[in-house]
Amino acid sequence: MRALLVLLSAVFMLSGCTKEVKLVSASAAQEPLRVEEEATVELRLSEMELTKYVDADTGIWTEARNAGLIKVFNKILNKNIVIVPVAGMTPLGQMDGEYSQSGLLNTQGDPETGDLVQNFLVSTSFVGDLALGGQIISLEEDRYIAGMHDVLYAMLYQTVPETLPSYVAIAEPVGELGSSFYRVIGMAEIKQLMQDNTVALPKEQGGATGILCNLEIVVSDREVEAGDRIFLMNVDVAALDPDAVIAQDEPDTVVVLPPHSDTVSEPSEQK
Repeated sequence: MRALLVLLSAVFMLSGCTKEVKLVSASAAQEPLRVEEEATVELRLSEMELTKYVDADTGIWTEARNAGLIKVFNKILNKNIVIVPVAGMTPLGQMDGEYSQSGLLNTQGDPETGDLVQNFLVSTSFVGDLALGGQIISLEEDRYIAGMHDVLYAMLYQTVPETLPSYVAIAEPVGELGSSFYRVIGMAEIKQLMQDNTVALPKEQGGATGILCNLEIVVSDREVEAGDRIFLMNVDVAALDPDAVIAQDEPDTVVVLPPHSDTVSEPSEQK
């Protein structure tokens, strides 16, 4: 007990740390940490912006999910959460990377701009249970670190989401606290599940086995490296009634911009 108190005190004495660290420990008799967060967004889309989607409703849900997840996970990152993962403490099927949509779209037209406007509530949750996660095994193009929008290769130890899209939280080892501690540093989307490809790590790296998948980082506040842990996230995107009042969280307005063009206009005359 005394050693644990000393360890907890050390967390708040780390030099150069400006955020408060939320440290959550777990033992064999405790359930793993459950992290939940939600945020509201006001999505604004023009008719032209929706033309890149075959189905307009699909486009609205997709843009709402992307914008909402970034806002939600930035709130999680601001808490600077450090966890101790456990294995097999959560009933399977409760946190299996499920994505769901609820509510009915009822977009309102902005009388000035003509944009379609809809409010959404995006909710996420995950637990620090290794049976519901895995780890990153390599980065694209043999790099050592990765950031937002980079592609990673990972393995899921035991639980595999039934459908895509599906998302994972990323946590890095906190060496100064010991081998059991991990800090939540980002979120990634599972882009492909390779159900027929089972991979195994060398014994010196733990010897774990799992299903291969590739990920794309959606948001992160630190570099992602091979060996970082991942945990399946449950995500729900709910369409809100136009008159709904969200007291606990002011919605962010998200304006979807046209795709970026790399075309450079050359001057008509050379000097």
